[in-house]
Amino acid sequence: MTDKPTTTTKTQNALSFIAKNKMTILVSAAVLAGVFVVYKVAKRFAGSDDDDHVKGTGSDLDKSKATITEAQSKNYAEQLLDAMNAAYPLWGTDEKTILAVFNQLKNKHDFLMVYHAFGLRDYNGYNSPPKSFWKYLDVYQKRDLVYWLKSELSPSDGEVYKRVKKVVEGSGFTF
Repeated sequence: MTDKPTTTTKTQNALSFIAKNKMTILVSAAVLAGVFVVYKVAKRFAGSDDDDHVKGTGSDLDKSKATITEAQSKNYAEQLLDAMNAAYPLWGTDEKTILAVFNQLKNKHDFLMVYHAFGLRDYNGYNSPPKSFWKYLDVYQKRDLVYWLKSELSPSDGEVYKRVKKVVEGSGFTF
């Protein structure tokens, strides 16, 4: 018959190991944290000299031909951002809101007003980065509305995808 160590003995052994190796554990944790911080900083600034947004994009806008006001375009831009950001507890894109906004856009000038109101927003591949401390641990770049829409929608989104594609392409962009 062999003696199996009890849970109490295992806990005591672990605590004893920690007590004997405090400095090694602290240095290891500090090195790991330092490596992580250097990695995140390097990722954030990698390619920061590159400007991947073409200036003058969407410059075909003629506000006199738009059917929406500037205030409406800002509201629609904000609704689109909210629809593409994660909404706890239901993560994902709110296609119904996107469709509702795009159904209000009657011509390319309406879309271009919303496009300009949206501007360049931080995008991490899923949504906007968090606003808390966690934003420093995230990697993101400023992206325009067309990029967000292309990233958030796919042909499997059916009617929403078709409507957005038609409006975006009718405004001079590829989708």
